Amino acid sequence: MTEKRKSGMPVAYLLGRREFYGLDLSVDPSVLIPRPETESLVDLAIERNPGSVLDLGTGSGAVALALKFHLQETRVVATDADLAALQMARRNATKLNLDVEFRHGRWFEPVAGERFALIVSNPPYVALGDPHLPALRFEPKSALQAGADGLDAIREIAREAPAHLLPGAWLLLEHGWDQDKAVRDLLADAGLESLTTWPDLAGIARVSGGRLQS
Repeated sequence: MTEKRKSGMPVAYLLGRREFYGLDLSVDPSVLIPRPETESLVDLAIERNPGSVLDLGTGSGAVALALKFHLQETRVVATDADLAALQMARRNATKLNLDVEFRHGRWFEPVAGERFALIVSNPPYVALGDPHLPALRFEPKSALQAGADGLDAIREIAREAPAHLLPGAWLLLEHGWDQDKAVRDLLADAGLESLTTWPDLAGIARVSGGRLQS
């Protein structure tokens, strides 16, 4: 373990666990390590107290499980294209005794024809060639990188989200520190309204969202 740590392997992978929003989650290199800034996404979702939530690209299940823990009566559905990540999320749900519906597939593919009161996602948003990538080399690239500008995943989600939102429902997306305007523009292009960006606890623009017209 000492040698692995000296090589730069994150402590969370060495221990096989990471705390997120008060929950003890199992993690391994098949999933992105949950980060404190993503708790801002959970805060915003809980404030809306929706009857149903869809979490896209759930990874370890961190966001979906935190929401289910605090919104016991809410139906929570979570998707991921990576089967290994989805299996990790299911193990975490079992360990925490939380009833989340996990579905395998890319973004909205597993929920064709369904609509939700809230959609949340912490998608990949790091641009190819970003100088921070070497420090993240132990984490799955598919959960980090999203094209030349880092917006490929957000572009796809924003475009398809209106077909899966109930009238008046919100789409909330985590993004990079300098992507808020670009994300709001993508949400506007998709026809969403009430476009807003919220900072994380460090004051960095972290989550942007829009609402489908009622």
